[in-house]
Amino acid sequence: MANVANNSIAATYGGAQLNELFYEPVFRSDDIMRNYRVIPNVKHKMNVYTSAALTKIVQPYTTCSATSGSTQFNIDDKVITAGRCRVALEQCTDEFFGTYIEEMYRNGADVMNVEGTQLSDAIVNRAVTGIAQDVVRLAWGGDGATGNYTALDGWMKLMGADATVLAARTEFSATAPTAPTAGESLSLLRKMYDDAPAALQQVPAKDKKIFVSPKTYNAYLSNLEGTSADLAITNQQDGVLTVKFRGVELVAMYEWDTILADTDPAMFLRGGVNGTEGACYCAVENLIIGSDVTDPEGSFKVFYDDLEEKMFFRGYFKLGVQFLYPSLVQWGIFY
Repeated sequence: MANVANNSIAATYGGAQLNELFYEPVFRSDDIMRNYRVIPNVKHKMNVYTSAALTKIVQPYTTCSATSGSTQFNIDDKVITAGRCRVALEQCTDEFFGTYIEEMYRNGADVMNVEGTQLSDAIVNRAVTGIAQDVVRLAWGGDGATGNYTALDGWMKLMGADATVLAARTEFSATAPTAPTAGESLSLLRKMYDDAPAALQQVPAKDKKIFVSPKTYNAYLSNLEGTSADLAITNQQDGVLTVKFRGVELVAMYEWDTILADTDPAMFLRGGVNGTEGACYCAVENLIIGSDVTDPEGSFKVFYDDLEEKMFFRGYFKLGVQFLYPSLVQWGIFY
């Protein structure tokens, strides 16, 4: 296996250098603990049971009768299948021989062990942030078939295979579907909101999210510049910009760009053409993540092997997703 950290240093080695590594920012669109329902202790498969609504059971009283009403409701089940996920990285010290990084190595018999060095810290930092980003990417885009998306079936595939969700999808014609304008992005959100099932409409705004592709999100922001319209509110929460539409928070899903570039989910397919821009309006409790750990990005170990003369990074966890009710989700796409 190849080294996880490669030597791309162009500077000529000439003694001491700045004693700091600068990390390229790695962002994830959202927090799995805040935007989804997390179910721990899922080893491989877990059955989740759902109860449909019971309505129209109140009838007029006419006379004493032992007859009961005929209205019924269904108790159904869905399965969370947690894929087995693994992170396997390694590093040999000779990759950075002859560079400033070697100045940070240990001495004597421990020279090959990079644990506790700046190089080790860099590997752990990159790995942890990478896992966090990949968890969101797989949760939405996993398709069980494509490249790095085979670990599990994500929400895009699961909802795209649901006839009710797919048939209810809002479709909006844009001049350039891959680059919607400010007016078009606002119109899509309005139509999605109006098309949403009654059950979703009744969920309190604080318990819902609108997950939006980046270009649509940015175009929507143009509608807010220089206005204080009630239809959208922006404010700062803990230093983070919060954007809302009719009281529902918008979450820009930057991982969707990667997903839609790598795969062709049915949810974005219309007339044989794969779209790249859209949104998902959903109740938070409707999206389930199942795992055998509460924090996948923290489920790893780092160790050095004297025989191999390498430092190893190993992470193992189970990850699966599911959604509960078609009545609590509404998709919208541009075409």
